Amino acid sequence: MDNLYNYFIKFSERIYFLTVKKIDINGKIYENIDIPINSNVLIDNIKNNNFNENINLEYFFEGILLLNGIDSKFSNITVLNNFIKSKNINLLEFVKSKIGFNSNNLDSIIYNLLIIRGLLNLEIYDDFIRKIYVRFLLSIIDYDNTYQNMFLNEIKILLSDLSRNIENDSLINMLYGDLYVKEKFYIKASLYYKKSITNTNFKIDNIINNKIEEISNKIKIEELLQLVDRFKYNDCYKILDSIDKLNLDKEDLYWIGYIYNKLNEIDKSIYYYEKALDLNADFLNIFLELGLLYYKSNKIEKSLKIFEKGLSVYIDYEKLLFNKIVIELKLKKFKNAKDDIDKLLLYEDIDNSIMNDVFYLKELYKEELDF
Repeated sequence: MDNLYNYFIKFSERIYFLTVKKIDINGKIYENIDIPINSNVLIDNIKNNNFNENINLEYFFEGILLLNGIDSKFSNITVLNNFIKSKNINLLEFVKSKIGFNSNNLDSIIYNLLIIRGLLNLEIYDDFIRKIYVRFLLSIIDYDNTYQNMFLNEIKILLSDLSRNIENDSLINMLYGDLYVKEKFYIKASLYYKKSITNTNFKIDNIINNKIEEISNKIKIEELLQLVDRFKYNDCYKILDSIDKLNLDKEDLYWIGYIYNKLNEIDKSIYYYEKALDLNADFLNIFLELGLLYYKSNKIEKSLKIFEKGLSVYIDYEKLLFNKIVIELKLKKFKNAKDDIDKLLLYEDIDNSIMNDVFYLKELYKEELDF
């Protein structure tokens, strides 16, 4: 759990502390001890004037669990954990009662993760709860991908551990499918989704079949990329014809453009690259590849514009700038070309082949650039 400590510690504002004047923990009296409470619970009770001398102990149980999820290294955590353990409460059932299993907004997902982490950091393990924890870890990546690799590594560890304990579990297989979707291994994801079909629970099977349908285009695109890598170009056309062209995102459109480029179908490649850009695609290779296709198609001005657009996203990327220089020389925009050559030669660690090509162009257009 410590692998994600630096991520979850930033949610410390979700708990406040109430100072309890005197409390007995396992026969030992503590005075003026700060006990955590869910910040939302505290605010709501203050607004409604519900607090009195006898605060519901469940508020403290929840707060201590959340604190364990946020900061298991908190200075007074051992004392607080002894308090919660001394009450002989079934913490597993308590946590289950707090989880919103159908939560799909970020605030609820964070709450669920924190309270489950708290349970696990108290070394209270349950396979079902760990599966739910994995599910919400997968969900949070859709909202925040800053720690994506760490989340994915944690998920792999948890699923591997769960798989050792439980053989051929439908939910585990579905979670593996979700994991591989996040990693963009769609063929592998489909295999795990198919393994997770129960043939007995219609509701679950319907969810799984919908997941398979959602990635059907991406599965076909991955198959196409494998064919292209093996130079089996003739086998690509049948799959391309079967793709649902009305249900493509910017990444799908880019890859279809890439595949048509490999098939030397320049007009179709340009069409799909442009469609991807219409959806605000900003992949580095789309600017490089589309710019070169425009150049091959003698659409020189368009080629220049696409390299300029690429440089607005990938500022100072040397290949884009070099290609821009080539086009500027072609269009006899010598002042712009000279300025860009001077700029490129100031780059540190410039690729040797690009450096040599720049010097070659400088010599080739020596007279035009000498002003």
